[in-house]
Amino acid sequence: MAPERTIDIPPKASALINSLRGLGYSPETAIADLIDNSITAGATTVEIDLQWNDGDPFAAIFDNGRGLGEKRLAEAMQLGGDGPDADRSENDLGRFGLGLKTASLSQSSRLTVVSRMEDTTTSIMMDAAVIAARGWIATVPDPLPDHPFVAKLLTLSAGTVVLWENIDELSGLSGLAKEAFYLRLEEIRAHLGMVFHRFISGDADRLAIALNGRAVKAWDPFQSQHPATIAMPVERIRHAGSSFNVKSYVLPHRDRFANDTEHEAAGGPGGWGARQGFYVYRGKRLLVAGSWLGLGGARTWTRDEASRLARIQVDLPTGMDRDWRIDVRKSQARPPGTLRTRLTAIAGHCRQEAREVFAFRGQGPRIRGASREALSVWLASPGPNGTQYRINRDHPVIVACREAAGGLRPLNAVLSIIERSVPVERIWLDVSESEGAEVPVLDDDETAKLADQLEELSRTLPASLPLQERIDLLLVNLPGDLANLKTELTRRLVGK
Repeated sequence: MAPERTIDIPPKASALINSLRGLGYSPETAIADLIDNSITAGATTVEIDLQWNDGDPFAAIFDNGRGLGEKRLAEAMQLGGDGPDADRSENDLGRFGLGLKTASLSQSSRLTVVSRMEDTTTSIMMDAAVIAARGWIATVPDPLPDHPFVAKLLTLSAGTVVLWENIDELSGLSGLAKEAFYLRLEEIRAHLGMVFHRFISGDADRLAIALNGRAVKAWDPFQSQHPATIAMPVERIRHAGSSFNVKSYVLPHRDRFANDTEHEAAGGPGGWGARQGFYVYRGKRLLVAGSWLGLGGARTWTRDEASRLARIQVDLPTGMDRDWRIDVRKSQARPPGTLRTRLTAIAGHCRQEAREVFAFRGQGPRIRGASREALSVWLASPGPNGTQYRINRDHPVIVACREAAGGLRPLNAVLSIIERSVPVERIWLDVSESEGAEVPVLDDDETAKLADQLEELSRTLPASLPLQERIDLLLVNLPGDLANLKTELTRRLVGK
């Protein structure tokens, strides 16, 4: 048998480098990829300098990690590097061995890395124009780049600086007006605070990140410190000889936030509608920030208003990359087919609980010793023609009004008219277009008028009812901040 004949098919450098530059990184996902390397290197501090520079932006990223010697830095600049099949520690956030190069070259045509390890400095520069003309080579810059981060690095025994020069139109940063550029920086800041929130807050190995000298703050998607957040028990799922944790959260109704600013901040980058669903973490680094992952059974779930409060944390170890099909940019993940039924069941329960909280208005919070249904003004009853909404005739205030009216028939007629004339479609449309129902804010005149009405209504309640229970019963179904109203109503009733 003739020996196997082979033919060399080396990639064409000029074509491949431009293809790699177009992988679709945004500035924030590219910077996040570099921060992954900093975390792997054991850094506790990352500083980012990203300047407009009269429409010709440049960027530098510094970390105080272990740094790299020349041989290891040269390997890190190779395409592929430590690929997806390499053994990685649980703190190694690398994946394909492409991040440093593809993330950087997606934003700029020239990448320079300066690193120190054991008081020795190494620097390598990769230039897309040089590669296109001369093939896969890198050069050693001499002298070192002139940047404050490089000067700072030279005073340390270890650390790394990554420089992006010639940032071009592929990044979306080049050519922006100054105001638009710095607005874009705030979006980048918010993204980093979301992706690395567990590192910034100390839930993982603590990492301080600063952008242009200002600390990046962690954004907790689950509002775990809010007293009205519902945290469900952790579920441990085994798969392919390993396991991972899933924990569901139902976030508070809009009425439970102190003000609009707090509510908007809890929504996160992109707002409440975009941030519902699964949050997939790999080594505590966020990969997917709100997605239903194509789940939902026969009918795939989409983002909808009723599920906007449902958020589910999935904590994957780094060894499940292949099963979850983590992509090159580490911004997408898809669950294995064998787990879809289990994850759908978990998410379905969370969505149902979120729907109940979302529909809070008119139902009232839980009160110790009383069932929710007894204190709900509105009741939902499934029927052959869909869900029917009716006013609860057994609500204590309705009962008191019925007795005061001298009978059931006149009151029932009024309630039936109200039930059949609620403009459900118009309400749903208005709420959807305004990204959620507005929290009522009562001014002084409205507070006084409503207090008058509630004072009048209190006269229909049993005289034996203690004052505090009387007030709670009158206020329990009203949304928004009721502190001033409660104070005014208390003052009036105490005066009686």
